Amino acid sequence: MGKRKILIVSPRAFGYIDYMINALEQYDDVEVSVLFLEYAGYRNKKEKVVNFLSKTFTGVNLKKTYYFLKTDVKKLGKQDEVLIIRPDFLSNSFLKLIKKHTKVFNAFYFDSAQRVSRKQDIIHFFDKVYSFDKVDVEKYNFEFITNYIFARSEINPNPEYLFFNISGNDDDYRFTQLENLGKYIKSKGWTLKFLSFHPKKEKAGRGIIDVIDEIIYVDEAIDLIKKSKILVELQRNNQIGLSFRIFESLGLKKKLITSNTDVVNYDFYNPQNILVVDPDNVVIPDDFVTSPYVEVPEDILEKYTIEHWVKRVFNLN
Repeated sequence: MGKRKILIVSPRAFGYIDYMINALEQYDDVEVSVLFLEYAGYRNKKEKVVNFLSKTFTGVNLKKTYYFLKTDVKKLGKQDEVLIIRPDFLSNSFLKLIKKHTKVFNAFYFDSAQRVSRKQDIIHFFDKVYSFDKVDVEKYNFEFITNYIFARSEINPNPEYLFFNISGNDDDYRFTQLENLGKYIKSKGWTLKFLSFHPKKEKAGRGIIDVIDEIIYVDEAIDLIKKSKILVELQRNNQIGLSFRIFESLGLKKKLITSNTDVVNYDFYNPQNILVVDPDNVVIPDDFVTSPYVEVPEDILEKYTIEHWVKRVFNLN
């Protein structure tokens, strides 16, 4: 009996998907392939000509629709299972093509369908849609699953700074919330390191947030998180699902300040470790900052690890 063939189609997602692939590669009876939704340059003159004609006569830039990945799908051949992350990036014709090349066709939405309306329009393509958003699960009959713990470490007894945040703040409102939170932290005499990937570079230099114009991938971000005591996360509007920041705090044993009110409903919640704040009216008690991190029982953490995640999603033994 041959190996079970699994294909992941996904954006690079700052490196989070690499951990999923690594977890699958631990199974001797699984052959995992990955197609990243990115443009890495024309591979031959034919692709360049085809895209030129498409832009000229239809106005469609095929590079932006990942059209040239169709060749890779065909080359990989029939799969036992395909999991697509961010399928809203793909055209209906591309989704139909992939569906023809697999026995099981599933998707994982780690972004709310309320925020990305196309996700609602393509549900019918999939055998199953996994989602981390409880509202979407209830509304669209998705299967609920959270994001995952992918990195572990022990408590750092000598952090370089108390508070850390790294985020892609692509809207002024959330950027302003983070900036105001940073001002509050500084007013208390606490140390912080806030990094924001933000398109408006003129926001740099205010002494609160370091605005960056290059993406920091997850492995580098983990090294920065390890140097802190408390991780800060402000959720996006129209999103109830738990972001990767929350699972980074669990795996790296960091306290967490979050604006996600649903976190209190999870079994790992401990008010000594996790503080829910109103980002428009932040109050951080001194004893939350000074008190030690309380270890979360291993049997609880295990349920949220990437190893457990792939077992469940791909029905592995």
